[in-house]
Amino acid sequence: MTDSRERHELRNTFEKTWALAWPVILANLSLPLLSLADAAILGHLPDPVFLAGVTAAGSLMAYVFFGFNFLSMGLSGFTSQAMGREAYSDVLQVLKRYLLVASVLIVLTLFAHPWLIQAGVWLISPPAGVAEQSTLYLQIRMWGVPAIVLNITLLGFFIGMQNTRVSLYSLSLTQLMNIGLNALLVFGFDLATAGIAIGTVISEYLGLLLVLWHLRRTLLELTPKSDPDQSTLSFRWSDYRPIFKVSRHLFIRTFVLLSSFVWFNRLTAEFGELALAANGVLLAFFTLISHFLDGTAAAAEAQTGHAFGEGNPQRLKQIWTVSGILNLGFMGLLSALFWLCGNLFIDVLSEQPAVIAYAEQQLRWVVLLPLSGGLAFWLDGVFIGARRSKDMRNSVVSAFVLFVCLTLLWGHNHSALWVCFNAFFAVRSVWLLTVFYKKLWP
Repeated sequence: MTDSRERHELRNTFEKTWALAWPVILANLSLPLLSLADAAILGHLPDPVFLAGVTAAGSLMAYVFFGFNFLSMGLSGFTSQAMGREAYSDVLQVLKRYLLVASVLIVLTLFAHPWLIQAGVWLISPPAGVAEQSTLYLQIRMWGVPAIVLNITLLGFFIGMQNTRVSLYSLSLTQLMNIGLNALLVFGFDLATAGIAIGTVISEYLGLLLVLWHLRRTLLELTPKSDPDQSTLSFRWSDYRPIFKVSRHLFIRTFVLLSSFVWFNRLTAEFGELALAANGVLLAFFTLISHFLDGTAAAAEAQTGHAFGEGNPQRLKQIWTVSGILNLGFMGLLSALFWLCGNLFIDVLSEQPAVIAYAEQQLRWVVLLPLSGGLAFWLDGVFIGARRSKDMRNSVVSAFVLFVCLTLLWGHNHSALWVCFNAFFAVRSVWLLTVFYKKLWP
């Protein structure tokens, strides 16, 4: 009877995990469609400067997305644990506090945006014509920062509420509207770079409206269950100290993680344009890895926090077993897919024979990436749910220090750099796994 009950609980846990994971995976897989559509739209214009300008500026906007991701991760952990405790007043209180913090950051970003744009364009140092288009694009996109930051923050709230479908709905609407508006503004109104930027900003606010509509429905369910006196927004520093403590660790973790990619590409550039172009193709494989494994991470994140709030170690063990096995399955699947079909993917991503040949030489290291770094993705989700942000920070900082040392000592060719890059993710995985078994496993 006990074995039958355990099998039933594990099956229910798998169904719950998959129900939380697949919307995130599907939403993530839709993200490259916008870049492809923008490239196709601008690629039909007579001057390549428009495409070059938007591409260069787009890489800078990616830092905005990733830079504010700590808000999503932190709010998700607090929300899921409060839901596990059935402390609905705490859910509303922490949501209000995070929205206040997000609002302050939005105001500061908008105030500083002229200097941020100037510094960003200087950093990438494009030709004069490209710099002009990049600056125009960024000046317009900055007015979408409120929508970007609020979307990121609120989607973390919905992950904590175990409602990952909101992310799918929001991203789907944003992507479809963005593609349509961009095509209309570029071809119908002849706006080129400005059209791409304006269409993107409008679609971001439309996506935010959809998220706010879902938020309203959720608040209508939560408010009757909460105590109005305990749900009122407070401004005491002691109430915000846990948020800033978690956010500080997550921000450092995100910054160092981004720095690892910058360092990797910087060293690759020393081997020439061909190596750098091949890196651009091969890192698209990493994007695919993150798109898939973020799904299992989000599922582990939401359920871990909820079970921690309940104080249910047996439930935690079931969640980690099921989500961990699912993550291992994706790791093996992706590695096998890259091994069997990697050459085909490279052919799709590039039409230049020299780049294709160079990328194929380094493909073996990409095949190893899901195996070396896959556990780190899943454990990030576990640690966010458990609110162990300091351990996440330590794993990335330690791995980055080792990564830099290895590249300085051994990074004498491109293959060696890719070995070091795999080592960076392997160290993260081993570090987090060790802490997981020592401090979290029941």
